[in-house]
Amino acid sequence: MTTTAHSCRRRLTAGLLTVGLFAWGVAGTSDVVLAQSRSFFISFADADGVPVTDLTREDVVVELDGELAETLSLEPIDWPVRVTVFVDNGINTRPMLDDIREGLEGFVAALVPDVEVAIATTGGRPQFWAEHTINRVELADAIGVLSPAIDGHSTYLDALYEEAERMHEDEVGEYFPVVVMISTNGPEGSTRVRDRPFREMMERLLANSATVHTMMFAHPSFSGAPQMRWGIDIAEATGGGYRGLSSPNGFRVLLPQLAEDIARKHRLMSNQFRLTYMPPEGSSDRPAVRVLTTRTSINMVPTRDGKVP
Repeated sequence: MTTTAHSCRRRLTAGLLTVGLFAWGVAGTSDVVLAQSRSFFISFADADGVPVTDLTREDVVVELDGELAETLSLEPIDWPVRVTVFVDNGINTRPMLDDIREGLEGFVAALVPDVEVAIATTGGRPQFWAEHTINRVELADAIGVLSPAIDGHSTYLDALYEEAERMHEDEVGEYFPVVVMISTNGPEGSTRVRDRPFREMMERLLANSATVHTMMFAHPSFSGAPQMRWGIDIAEATGGGYRGLSSPNGFRVLLPQLAEDIARKHRLMSNQFRLTYMPPEGSSDRPAVRVLTTRTSINMVPTRDGKVP
């Protein structure tokens, strides 16, 4: 990916988009802004949800407050979803590791074959057992060796911080990161719990269009675990999900279901476009933006960051 494309991707986090008709805001500007090109992601699908990928710039029209904008380009974006799974193998997960292993086997099986997956643990310190790969044998081996950590506490936040750091340092980054945190509400041993590293982590996750899901078993013997609050807040900020489980059996059922939803989004997100347009002269800083197409029976999903709901 070029430097310009990478910059465009990061700038997209400044706007707020909804389906079909949406608002675009430019912070700290006057009511009327100088004309400059703007971009967002958009996916097209037919009535059956199958991606439509043969559209051209001439097929799409952008309006701002009812005024016609100039469509500059409609660039195909084929970035795949890339998944990183962190498993809490701290001192409290020993009784539920069988449930987690079976759930992960179903998770990997439910993903389409071309989605890269990495498997890591958070007990004691974050550690990878399989780097990002499409090799299902390597992933099965990594799942098979999951075992309780000798030195104890989970490092939920440290693992997520380090993953955000890797995204930040990836100069290519032509993928949509999805992070799945499999956790419990047991003792937390992360060191990066201060405001500054947390804020830095969140900025990097959002800048790289990451989605974070947390699936957490809540043991009744523990209360007030910080990773529960982190999981809920981070999921909300990144467009992910948080599921609290009262039974370890939930991992067996819900992990494959999550993978099915990730696979659905991968199909759309790896077959979308980046639409660049020039606003009409004198447009406001928060116009109502409407996208239209000359093609019939097509559903459109515009997003600021490429993450299809």
